[in-house]
Amino acid sequence: MVPDDAPARRRIGDDVNDMAFIALHAMDARRFLIRQLGGRAETPFAAMLAKVNSADELKERPTVESIHRAWWDLEPKLERRLAAATAASLARKAKPRFPIDDPTVLGGVAFLLEHESYHIGQLALLRKYLGLGPMKYR
Repeated sequence: MVPDDAPARRRIGDDVNDMAFIALHAMDARRFLIRQLGGRAETPFAAMLAKVNSADELKERPTVESIHRAWWDLEPKLERRLAAATAASLARKAKPRFPIDDPTVLGGVAFLLEHESYHIGQLALLRKYLGLGPMKYR
């Protein structure tokens, strides 16, 4: 179930991003992950997120429904790229380099998957805090 925009945009503190921004950021990181794996992936939000690091910096605000739709539009592309990955493609040097010891694409993939997991945990906690109940797996 897609949360509606009102609770998804509620911030529980001045220095805490809202659920909509976190989902938007995590979805964009999925786009980046597909590209790290050699795929092509675009979303309608890439330009608006180019230099944004927090919800405060975001000028435009896409709807939660559009973020949700973009997330699931990336899913089959990500699955195809993961299935096509080879030991040789994963051993290449990652560009850009991630803040981890492993400089390879595999290291970058591991970092981005952990990054997504981190943000999904944030979303789960915020959902419960806002009275939306626990997250459910698809």
